[in-house]
Amino acid sequence: MAPPKTILDKIIYAIRAQPPTHLDGPSRTAIVKYLQAEMDVDTKTKAVAIKNALKKGVEKGKLIQNGQRYRVVGDAIPEVAAEPEVKIEDIKEGKGEMCDVGDTVVMKYEGKLDDGTIFDSSSNFEFTLGAGEVIKGVSFCFIFVLSKIVSTTSYIHA
Repeated sequence: MAPPKTILDKIIYAIRAQPPTHLDGPSRTAIVKYLQAEMDVDTKTKAVAIKNALKKGVEKGKLIQNGQRYRVVGDAIPEVAAEPEVKIEDIKEGKGEMCDVGDTVVMKYEGKLDDGTIFDSSSNFEFTLGAGEVIKGVSFCFIFVLSKIVSTTSYIHA
């Protein structure tokens, strides 16, 4: 099979290539990251073309959009494993307004294993809440509370 040439064909390829993590398909952000990492698409200069291709795909009946997630028309709805349980322990309540889905937030975090080994950290991590840009546990607890997220490894990598 020939490699996809148009942006829409590349988007469809990216959607199909990603492991199923949600019934409605991968998020727009996940699609863009795949295009950049796996297909060498310059997503900064092609941002408008990607947005237009997603819109065109929906309008022409090639893609199904639900919020910021996309599936290919005619593809089977993916089987998604049941959500593992996430335990969140509030350590200190923050000050300020509550965050909502779609808000851009900045956080400081430190990821530790059970033995205390730090595997990741950031002092100025910015993301859009609920857009699928971060591990699921982060979106669950981000309400201006200093929280401890206890999760399984498989959930963190989902």
